[in-house]
Amino acid sequence: MTVTTEEVLRIAALARLAVGAQEAERFTAQLNGILAHVEELRSAEREEGTGGAAPAGQASPAPAASALREDRTGPDPLARPPAALAPRWEAGFFIVPRLAALDAEAAADANGAERTG
Repeated sequence: MTVTTEEVLRIAALARLAVGAQEAERFTAQLNGILAHVEELRSAEREEGTGGAAPAGQASPAPAASALREDRTGPDPLARPPAALAPRWEAGFFIVPRLAALDAEAAADANGAERTG
């Protein structure tokens, strides 16, 4: 399979791309090179020297019979209530200690307000 310059220009027009004559010739040569490489890869797959091996990047077929586990529904055995994860829990909320940096800022703001007031 080969691509002609006219086909490249037609596809470029469909894609609304401005392609000049020189670019179209260059793209035609590049596309034909890619297609030749793909055909070479296809012919390598057809050769008998592969020994029936799966193509690279594909997993071998799964065994005919795989053991299946029983489907069970229910709670996760490792699940814990959120209160068990919190240092403090009140009325459905996590209670965490206040950041010391916020206390320092509040103290600095209070001291600044006392001096100016």
